[in-house]
Amino acid sequence: MKPIVFELFANLERLAGAKECRVDAGDDVATVGDALALLARHRPELASSLERCACVSGDTIVRRADSLPPDGRLGLLPPVAGG
Repeated sequence: MKPIVFELFANLERLAGAKECRVDAGDDVATVGDALALLARHRPELASSLERCACVSGDTIVRRADSLPPDGRLGLLPPVAGG
């Protein structure tokens, strides 16, 4: 099993009570979308917010259909409302 580390920001960090969340993934987790589905199963309090967040690898925005980054790290950025 390979660990996936999710870096959480803003309300995701508050909901999780941590800046990072580590989940062990099997070989069936190949895409960013697979990783988000796994996180939603392990941390249901985050599930509803995950649908609207942007995902980043390093400083690059990645799509849910993209392959999981080789380092297994994903940043999750919730939408920001301005005024």
